[in-house]
Amino acid sequence: MMMKLSTMLKVASTVDTEWRSPLAEKILERWGYDEGSVYAFRYSANFIFICKRNKQTYFLRFNEESEKNVEALEEEMKLLNTLAGLSLPIAKPVASLTGKEVEAVETEYGTYYASVFEALPGKQYEIAELELHQFVKWGSALGKLHESMKKLDGISLVNRKTWRDHLHEVEQILSNQEIAAKKELQILISWAENLPVTKDNFGIVHYDFELDNLRWEGDQIGMLDFDDCSCYWYVADIAFALRDLDEKNMTNANFVNFIKGYKTKTSLDDQLLEQLPMFQRVHNITMFAKLLRSVDIQDASEHPEWMTDLRGKLVKKIDDLRKSFE
Repeated sequence: MMMKLSTMLKVASTVDTEWRSPLAEKILERWGYDEGSVYAFRYSANFIFICKRNKQTYFLRFNEESEKNVEALEEEMKLLNTLAGLSLPIAKPVASLTGKEVEAVETEYGTYYASVFEALPGKQYEIAELELHQFVKWGSALGKLHESMKKLDGISLVNRKTWRDHLHEVEQILSNQEIAAKKELQILISWAENLPVTKDNFGIVHYDFELDNLRWEGDQIGMLDFDDCSCYWYVADIAFALRDLDEKNMTNANFVNFIKGYKTKTSLDDQLLEQLPMFQRVHNITMFAKLLRSVDIQDASEHPEWMTDLRGKLVKKIDDLRKSFE
């Protein structure tokens, strides 16, 4: 989920021209870090800072307490450790100096939930850079993850959101003026309520298995950013991962090879696969609501240029999605 722009602006104001932040350094005191090694890396759903400890590279992830649920974060750490124990190439969490994998840190800028992760080796690709055989590997990696998820009977789902939670949140965010979006939401709720749910087709999904959350080292694909993992149909994860392929591409060689790779690792409900466009519509309506929530500041001359540009892009995306519902 994209954080509120007001939250992003507040933390970004602590970052200097050399990408250093006293706020990030204060949070990292819970883990310890090499002096002068902490730099801002990315702001989106979370604040991400790169850092070193004993010359090893790590990533700090944190967000304001209002943006996250601490029990869900702790459940995520439990899931990551379990998956790592199954020999999946996961960005593993690192315990703080007090042995915690999620720390609540009070600062002058507010209270933040923070975690630190090992850095994954490898390269990040854009979708246009991938060759056909890499679509097979990408699909295979997701299939292997899902097959592992199906075996996690001991992992509680209590603190993971479900598709129902997500669509209920959309309902809470949409104003009465969003007539087309509200109509689309009701169509999607009715559709989802009639889908079959079995142990083999429904469970914990990554939710954002896009290329920017993967690191490629040869044929091995490392996985990161599990904080949005939720309870859905496994096919939804395919739709969300491939959302940069538009519908007319769903019969092309890239898509076919992704599915080919996926099926080498786990089973796939082909009837649910035919519902891929509907799952993409679920993603669109949830993204629309998240963006409405995120853009909580007005355009203003005192904002830094990067914030003005970002806000403009998000507003355009909101308008494009709104039109798609009509």
